[in-house]
Amino acid sequence: MRAPTRFLPQTLGVVADVAAVSVLIVGGGLPIVWAASLGAVLLGVFAIWRRWGMPVDVWLAAGAAVAVAGAGVFGFSLATERNTPDRTPGLAAATSTPPSSSSAPSALSPSAAPPSGGVWLINLPKVEGGYGDWRRGEAAVGGQVFKHSYIGTTCSKSDDGHEVFTIDQRFQRFHVTLGIADGAPAETVTRFVVRIDGRALATRDLRAGQVDVLDLPVAQGKQLLLQVDNIDSPCSATAVWADAVLR
Repeated sequence: MRAPTRFLPQTLGVVADVAAVSVLIVGGGLPIVWAASLGAVLLGVFAIWRRWGMPVDVWLAAGAAVAVAGAGVFGFSLATERNTPDRTPGLAAATSTPPSSSSAPSALSPSAAPPSGGVWLINLPKVEGGYGDWRRGEAAVGGQVFKHSYIGTTCSKSDDGHEVFTIDQRFQRFHVTLGIADGAPAETVTRFVVRIDGRALATRDLRAGQVDVLDLPVAQGKQLLLQVDNIDSPCSATAVWADAVLR
């Protein structure tokens, strides 16, 4: 009569493992993956404990498999997060540039000034936000490659949706091209918001394939905030602030 009790944790463990692997594959947020995989490990260990001292059967084997699989998913996702901090979205065949022996990695090194003057936004340190899948580098939008871009996550349920930069009234204009990185599903819709000291300067809702260009006054601003809101975007898509420059 105890079979249903043993069956419950093993079944939940299998479901948790499948969910964790599925979320990882489609690009879901790492906090979800970590929670699901650790939950699978605990449930698997619980199943083994319930069968400890009994003859080995399919339930004991299932409990061990669930625990091992959960631990494997957790370890793999942790290694992926540590080893790929500056991935480049929207490029079918991106080619990385090896870092100079006398400088920091190229993805984090200051870029040359824009041809028309000013400062690339990627050269300014962020002061708030941006955890999760935010990064700097190249991105393809509308079939064009932009080399000085901020790439924001569309996974608003698990990752942060904004980054903040201090500009301290040093600039007059903020120029940027907005769009979803090429390769995103056609139904992707993301909201881009630019704020100065908490005040919204511009809001744009863009679908995959759409591109918009902003040129905004920022002369009186002290902090610039870039915000991404997920309207209907899978976590495999990314929002691009392409060649964002302050002048």
